[in-house]
Amino acid sequence: MAFLPRAFLLLLLAVVCIQLSGVLADGPDRCWCLNSLKKRVPREDIEEFSIFPRRSYCKNTEIILTLKPVNNSPEVIQRCLSPETKQGINLQLCWNRKNINKTSTFKMSNCF
Repeated sequence: MAFLPRAFLLLLLAVVCIQLSGVLADGPDRCWCLNSLKKRVPREDIEEFSIFPRRSYCKNTEIILTLKPVNNSPEVIQRCLSPETKQGINLQLCWNRKNINKTSTFKMSNCF
């Protein structure tokens, strides 16, 4: 009979570990941009963009572009742009200059 409480306790411990690992895996504890574009994206193809500064869990500044839909497709296409490119530097300058409300995304039309 002593086996049943031990088995139950072990099962309960396993469930708690699985739950905690799921919470930690879904948390924002890594960079979003694993690969960034080094080439220029045409301005007319960009609908909006977001800039995320360096964070404790990501040492990179990240620029995420949301592209305009192609052929009325409902699919949202996002691409990461390297902040070191000329276009990345210009977007950061625009963001710092015009994003006074500190919104998370910024319409491309506000920059040009």
